[in-house]
Amino acid sequence: MVEDEASIPTENDADECLHCAIVDMVDERIAAGGADAANLAALIAESLVDLILRVPEEEQAKLMAHTLAALGDFYLQRSGADDSSSGSTH
Repeated sequence: MVEDEASIPTENDADECLHCAIVDMVDERIAAGGADAANLAALIAESLVDLILRVPEEEQAKLMAHTLAALGDFYLQRSGADDSSSGSTH
């Protein structure tokens, strides 16, 4: 059930992109004022835990490791520390 590579939506899937929906929700909370970045990150982390707990127990550790590796990779890409990729999600 755990995939080795993250599935990247095509432009046709942009309306239903989970990443985009989450970013939009975060942007809305920030725009409304008073958003606490640490709290938003904690809520997103809680959602990741809920997702990890939905897979069979024998796959949970692998999914958590994949999730943490993806977090590090995306951070390096988007921060510009990894010059080998565009940093684009889509």
